[in-house]
Amino acid sequence: MGEFTKNTTITFLVRILNLIIGLVTSIVIARNLGPNGKGIYSLVILLPTLIVNFTNIGIGPATVYYIGKGKYSYEKIFGNNIIMSLIISIFSILVGLIIIIFFRKFFFSGISSYYLFFSLILIPFILLFGYLESILLGLKCFEKYNLASLIHTILFLILIVICLVIFKVTIFGVLLSNILAYFLVNILLFIWIKRLIGNISLKIEKGYIRDTSNYGIQAHLSNILSFLHLRLDMLLINFFMNPLAVGYYSISVAIVEKLWLISQSASIILFTKVSSERDERVLKEFTPIVSRSILLVTALGSALIFFISRWMVIFLFSEAYLPAVQPLQILLIGTVAVSCSRILGNDIAGRGRPILNTYLNTLTVAVNLGLNILWIPKFGIVGAAWATTISYSITLIGSLLIYCKISGNTIAQTIFIQKSDVILYKNLLISLLNSLTKKI
Repeated sequence: MGEFTKNTTITFLVRILNLIIGLVTSIVIARNLGPNGKGIYSLVILLPTLIVNFTNIGIGPATVYYIGKGKYSYEKIFGNNIIMSLIISIFSILVGLIIIIFFRKFFFSGISSYYLFFSLILIPFILLFGYLESILLGLKCFEKYNLASLIHTILFLILIVICLVIFKVTIFGVLLSNILAYFLVNILLFIWIKRLIGNISLKIEKGYIRDTSNYGIQAHLSNILSFLHLRLDMLLINFFMNPLAVGYYSISVAIVEKLWLISQSASIILFTKVSSERDERVLKEFTPIVSRSILLVTALGSALIFFISRWMVIFLFSEAYLPAVQPLQILLIGTVAVSCSRILGNDIAGRGRPILNTYLNTLTVAVNLGLNILWIPKFGIVGAAWATTISYSITLIGSLLIYCKISGNTIAQTIFIQKSDVILYKNLLISLLNSLTKKI
């Protein structure tokens, strides 16, 4: 547990830095573009991220899984991940062109096609970033893995500020800044991995591609559905309302997503551990400790933000974004649910059964879609927030039932703090204080 706590803490602290820097970036963008411009940008950036999430076939988690199993050499994994990123990028850009040319008015009403075409340049850089950082994660190089995301966030902010000072922030400027940030950090990732592995094999390894595709597609279907769960509401808000409403809602989502850093940090490390762990008894005890601890911390954080949400929105984004407050408060409820379900979902995937997550996510996305269609026309972005929160809650219930069936743990053991946890927290705190004292 000590090594896990250390790696999770490092990951969490780096993501806190990402949160702060990302928040500053969001404030700069929101204040300079205004609610309508922010809504347009949110929809434009949604296109490449949506396409990538549909077409990447889950190579990232599959890479982590097969590095953990030790079946293929690192050189082959490195080279084949680059090859697959190039092939999938070409296909993805073609999909994007089709969407813009034939379906822009349906999915992206009110959005200039020029912005959408330009955003497609992001696709190969996002794909390569995901495939390269998954190698670091599989190798358990958590420091470099975390540093890569931090460097990207810092570069993005610097480039945004340059655009603000020299060119004035525009939607094109924000997109260009994102492209350049990914380009530069990908060069760094390549250099790091090359030094760690020592070589690269650009020869196609059919076995690796077959295995990662088989595992990846199972995980990928779940990831697609999870992504739709996160972003479907924005497309529907624009469809039933307008980019201005998306601008308000995107602020609610942006604040809520910062709380996800807690569960994301733990779930990333948990997935690598479960994928490589051979002792079932260790897993049976380990995942519930993580699950109930993350649930508690996220619930406390959500409660705090709930009570200061109005002040937070005004202070960070100005009174122009006040309509974001109520959806934010509603989404906080769903955030608590998703924090636990994410942990359990990664345990299930790490056991080699990601298809079970896919079945569950299919149900919850259908619920989310139906509720959004019913409630957005009647209640606007408040209805979208309730639809998301309810579907997240269903995801938690389903994840609990599946996980408990597989692991043999009870629901109470998985989500409620135990007496042993209090002792563990106390010992970890004492250990941390002793460590800090020695350094001082």
